[in-house]
Amino acid sequence: MMRLHSLINFVLFQVVWFLCLLLEQHSIVYSTVVIALMFYLSAQKKQDAFLLLKCLPLALLSEFIAVKFGLIEFKVAPFPLWLVFLWAALLLCINTSMSFLTTLKPWQAFIVCLAFAPGSYWAGARFDVLELGLPLWQFWPLYGALWAATFSVILFINGKIGAFIKQ
Repeated sequence: MMRLHSLINFVLFQVVWFLCLLLEQHSIVYSTVVIALMFYLSAQKKQDAFLLLKCLPLALLSEFIAVKFGLIEFKVAPFPLWLVFLWAALLLCINTSMSFLTTLKPWQAFIVCLAFAPGSYWAGARFDVLELGLPLWQFWPLYGALWAATFSVILFINGKIGAFIKQ
């Protein structure tokens, strides 16, 4: 059952990802419904709620920094509303379909994020919803490091939230 739950969570995140990239601002209503479903299906609603409240601002600060340093540029400054929804959906994956990241050592999770996260933004640039501010060979390690550092902090906070809830 847990594998099915993780698969559903993963698929729902992909739905939000494609909605945001294909529909941009017009994805907000649809994304809200999918995110609400992700939260409804969450086996750890309290932890996920705290994670959203504590880490969504951190994630958006990271995006703001990336924009201010010229790593990425969106059609809307500093970033579009759909990105908030995309991050919310991603955060709702941490304890479900991406829970394997919580079992890694911090440096391992950092390397995974460094290697793979920039690919999502490169795909976004290919969908013409954002522009990379640097050539890909420079963007990947620089943005990857920022994203991996941010996500490593998010994973740390998630662990603290989980420990607090279990007390």
